[in-house]
Amino acid sequence: MDSSLLSFFQPKGIVIIGASTSPEKLGYGVARNIIQSGYQGAIHLMAQKSGEVFGRKIHTDLQDIPNPVDLAILIVPTLSTPQVIKDCGKHGIKAAVIVSAGFREVGEEGAALEKQCVDIAQKYGVRLLGPNCIGTIDTHLPLDTTFLQPPMPEKGGIGFISHSGAFAAAIIDWARGQGFGFSRIVSLGNQADVNETDMLPMLANDDATKVIVMYMESISNGKRFVQTASEVTKQKPIIALK
Repeated sequence: MDSSLLSFFQPKGIVIIGASTSPEKLGYGVARNIIQSGYQGAIHLMAQKSGEVFGRKIHTDLQDIPNPVDLAILIVPTLSTPQVIKDCGKHGIKAAVIVSAGFREVGEEGAALEKQCVDIAQKYGVRLLGPNCIGTIDTHLPLDTTFLQPPMPEKGGIGFISHSGAFAAAIIDWARGQGFGFSRIVSLGNQADVNETDMLPMLANDDATKVIVMYMESISNGKRFVQTASEVTKQKPIIALK
């Protein structure tokens, strides 16, 4: 298992970069969900404008954020993302979820920007989830880094990996009241860095996860996926929908 991915599921502290006081903004939804999920680690809010939301101060400078913080949720303008990743790396933050869209999925310029993000992240040792994703949920920790409408899904034994954020959101919505729950949910988005194969061991080694379900639009490296999945299925069954 890749220990560099642990910060996505067991962060000691989280900073939401792009937090908002406006209920219609994604930065408000992410802050609300992380705070209301019952996460026990440190939670810090940051934006270009100072203020307060959910009784917490919004900082304007990453230097003001005290350690430990090892996970950043980025809800910033697409063009600002590379610099923000660099700032996170300098601050010692090892994992970042890029919620923002407007990268590879929109064309060549977006693809170049996405590559720039990855290059900077690799230079500073930051692992990236996304961009263009809804984040992660761990019902047992508990932690909800998404902007989806509460409540969080029921606790259960299904680990769910989805390439599509919209599909993940639809499944979470549909599952409410169906009588089953999830352990961990991962929305991968564009998979600029972390992909489905990277995440398989993270679910396999999670005690609360009994079965892994995948919604896959493509496979980044077929050979590696087959090798990893073969190992993982010795521990947990995998059901994959391509």
